[in-house]
Amino acid sequence: MLKNSVERAVQERFFSNLINQDKGFENSAISTYQNLVYLRYFEVIKNNFPLLLELIEEKLLEESIKDFMKNTPTTPYVWKIPNDYRKFVKKTKYFGKKSFFYELLYFDWVEVEIYMNEYKLKKQKKFSYKNSYKLSKSARIKRFEYDIINQNYTTKKENFVVIYYDFETHDVIYREINQLIFELLKRVDKTQSLSKVLKQLCLENDIEFKEAKKLLKEPLEELYQNRVLQAL
Repeated sequence: MLKNSVERAVQERFFSNLINQDKGFENSAISTYQNLVYLRYFEVIKNNFPLLLELIEEKLLEESIKDFMKNTPTTPYVWKIPNDYRKFVKKTKYFGKKSFFYELLYFDWVEVEIYMNEYKLKKQKKFSYKNSYKLSKSARIKRFEYDIINQNYTTKKENFVVIYYDFETHDVIYREINQLIFELLKRVDKTQSLSKVLKQLCLENDIEFKEAKKLLKEPLEELYQNRVLQAL
């Protein structure tokens, strides 16, 4: 308990000095603390972003973490610090033209985020286009500009991906979907049936509604069984 109290005090003093010093890590007032806190942040960020570590230069990573620390993470939870880091480098466009870095960061972070949530499972109804649905708490959808899912990290290729927690295997699954399913999952609305949402989407994109309804039933039913969709 004493060790934790001392460590918290060290970190609070570290950040207090750091925020008020223009010279950052070179200032002697914080030289006693910088390694302790920096190493903790470095380890947490490194362990959460293995894909980024494969491509980024170590010096650039170190500099980005030090600059991130100057802005003081907003979360009180250690496991959420990597997300604050992810948001910081994206907002400041820290990596310049290497925009695939931001997608790599999201790709890794979302797995942690989904794992760390708590879920209450409810008995599922039978899938029907007549029902209204929403995207489950255990799922995310994402349009990637780079071919991250196929490990071609620097190749520009649009991918539509659903990411969800598998309650049987207890893994986080990344699965490619077509653009129509992506847009449908994006638009699901508790005030409208799934059929109405799909019909409107088909009208806007000159797609035959009945054909789309027939072709999408099996993949949508599977996504529902995997609790990507939640019936309302």
